[in-house]
Amino acid sequence: MPEPAEKIDFRRNPDEFESLYANNVQFETSAWDLKLIFGQLDQSQGPSVVQQHTAITVSWPEAKILAYFLLVNIVNHQAMYGAIQVPDFVLPHRPDPSAPGLDVNARKTIEYAAWIHDQFFSDHPYVPGGPEAPSPSE
Repeated sequence: MPEPAEKIDFRRNPDEFESLYANNVQFETSAWDLKLIFGQLDQSQGPSVVQQHTAITVSWPEAKILAYFLLVNIVNHQAMYGAIQVPDFVLPHRPDPSAPGLDVNARKTIEYAAWIHDQFFSDHPYVPGGPEAPSPSE
């Protein structure tokens, strides 16, 4: 069993640390890493113009850890405050596992993505302690 990690002393570099706002994220992938490109809707430029301002590239192992902690934070927030409401016009489309031409692996991947979509965006999203919340062992 691996040794527990030492407590990390997080420090912000005062010459390089910035705190920015983004309401849009685009993704670029490669075999080695995932690039997240952050931007903000700028309606002064047009109804659908996003001014991109920052790109952060992370390795795939870090992306997996990031996804886990994002999910934990979303679930925790919803447990405390209720389901996060997302306007219909910005919802991502639900993946269709019955789309023609999918091989077995693609179908399984899309079925899983559709299940995740349902947990986040259905009429009854998963909220811990909610009336239809499954136990973690289900």
